[in-house]
Amino acid sequence: MSRDTAVVSRSASAGPAGLRSPVLVAVIDVAEPIGALDCTRSVAPPYTAAWILACRSGRPLGSVQIAVTGTLITASELERELRAQLGAAWAGRPAGEPVTLARASVVVPSNFARPAQLRRSVQRLTELDHPDFEVILVDNRPAGAPAADIPGARVVREPRPGISAARNRGIAAATGEIIAFTDDDVVADRRWLRALGERFARQPELAAVTGLVVPLELETPAQALFEQSGSGLDRSFVPLTFERAGRFTVRRRAPGSERTGSLYETGEFGLGSNMAFRAGALREAGGFDLALGTGTQARAGEDLAMLIELLASGRRIGYEPDAIIQHSHRATMEELERQIRGYGVGLTAMLTAITLRHPRHALGLAAIVPRWLRSLRNPASAKQVHRAEDYPAALGRAELRGMIAGPAAYLRSRRFQRRWPR
Repeated sequence: MSRDTAVVSRSASAGPAGLRSPVLVAVIDVAEPIGALDCTRSVAPPYTAAWILACRSGRPLGSVQIAVTGTLITASELERELRAQLGAAWAGRPAGEPVTLARASVVVPSNFARPAQLRRSVQRLTELDHPDFEVILVDNRPAGAPAADIPGARVVREPRPGISAARNRGIAAATGEIIAFTDDDVVADRRWLRALGERFARQPELAAVTGLVVPLELETPAQALFEQSGSGLDRSFVPLTFERAGRFTVRRRAPGSERTGSLYETGEFGLGSNMAFRAGALREAGGFDLALGTGTQARAGEDLAMLIELLASGRRIGYEPDAIIQHSHRATMEELERQIRGYGVGLTAMLTAITLRHPRHALGLAAIVPRWLRSLRNPASAKQVHRAEDYPAALGRAELRGMIAGPAAYLRSRRFQRRWPR
């Protein structure tokens, strides 16, 4: 799942901010001959631009935005723009030495609200390039729902509402040494699970690895605005490693660079739709907080709560851009506003949850909240810099209302979960 990023640092390559929908989304591998890009749209209005994820032999180099004035970007124009905008990244990164992959379990929680997308997601998961894995679909509908049969997945039931309960059920059912999580509205790259597994194999000290999340389509204004909202992942195209540097600080390591930031600046840590863990680390942590996440009154935040918990306890986590997931953003403004408000609720619910679990977090948050509050009004801040001038004020207000409601929502959700029959 996605999450709000109000206390997040954002990178300059966050995504197709400012583009007017509809925008053509394409993935182009420059290791193969580059052909013309057909920008024909079957319905009006025509595409205004193309957002391209450029890869070399399946490994992402970066994203490129090209204005569209007709229905075709010629091969020569496309290659020229790719080379110019990617710069030194065009050459790509060398592939690592072959490694042995551990058995993996892929867990997909679902309330079956989007059956067509669910079936598409599971179908793509069955085609993954990995020698030893299983797909576990957790049916999170209420008790009494009809039995589900989704080809390619082992279906288990979890009637307790909420994505955390569903994920914990998946953890209990998993037989893999690595447990990967994704959502029912995504399309996984064929190398997704392999890339996660290879990173674990090359860095045995990692407790978790997250991956790159990019849009599947930008056909509607709401989908384009989501990319400006600050609710997605900071898209780095190089591998990162995070480890605790101090009581409330984290060291971020990238090839050739290193910097230290707040434990609560989580923009590059990852998203719930693309994350994997060592099974032992997840079980040792006690699984996901049942009172957080989609399907609870807290609405979101369970993914970040787990990643922060691992870092705060001295574990290391990694970010692997080669593990690519394409996400279907909400198509309507009504859905987007509801989603953005939910992310606001989830953010402060998550901060409430980790503080109640470990009160020392109150000191760490006290040091960063004043700076974060100032950033809300600063157009050059990490939160605002990718928003177009006409970014709807209603979305910002919805997010803020959600943040205000988050702590109380978490407390209500926790009371509900404690009353749930065991």
